[in-house]
Amino acid sequence: MDEGRAIPVPTYIADKVREHVRQHGTVRVEDGLNRSKGDYLFSNVGRTTILMYSLVDRLWRAAKGNAGITRKITPHWLRHFFASARLSKGVPVSDMAEWLGHRDPRITLETYAHVMPDAPQRLRSLMDAVFTRQTELTLPLEFDALVAAA
Repeated sequence: MDEGRAIPVPTYIADKVREHVRQHGTVRVEDGLNRSKGDYLFSNVGRTTILMYSLVDRLWRAAKGNAGITRKITPHWLRHFFASARLSKGVPVSDMAEWLGHRDPRITLETYAHVMPDAPQRLRSLMDAVFTRQTELTLPLEFDALVAAA
């Protein structure tokens, strides 16, 4: 069973979710068929933990209407926005693959390579800053073990 994944959420969004939970609470689901015990932000009418696309779409359309958003934005569009915005700012493909649930980071790279055209220049700028001592490059401890083994 998929245990989910930890995804970094901007503080602004986390605050909005906390406020929503404070005002409206969560949906309590007990163990059972298609159910995993816990408190959920969303549940379907049968109080299972399986969200059908039709329900997500209905909730999304209502939320968009309440917020006055008229642009055609879908929940799947938000997924692409999440990935594109972060990858274009240099977030590692391997991290994004994990957050998106891609088993192989090549899927992420093939899907989003177009949002990273400045990656070579970012690398050049970083290396110039390291070599001219304008910035210090801090490597994870695992890197020392890899270099020692080589």
